[in-house]
Amino acid sequence: MALTANQIKYYREIFGVSQGELAKHIGITPVMLGFIERGERNLSRSVAKRAAQVLLAISRKVSAATEEIQSLADALQ
Repeated sequence: MALTANQIKYYREIFGVSQGELAKHIGITPVMLGFIERGERNLSRSVAKRAAQVLLAISRKVSAATEEIQSLADALQ
């Protein structure tokens, strides 16, 4: 299953990443990412793959931070 433009926007927003930040990491301009997210340009397979890789890396960082915060919270109880 390929990552869709709607999913890219959804996860980008969930993780609090700007279009500019994500675009930089996947190698396209923020304007192009905006076009893709709005359905004004097609999402190429290569851009979808790079976006998935970047979003996965962000997800792993968020998961690690969540576990650390949970451990700290548990220690306070």
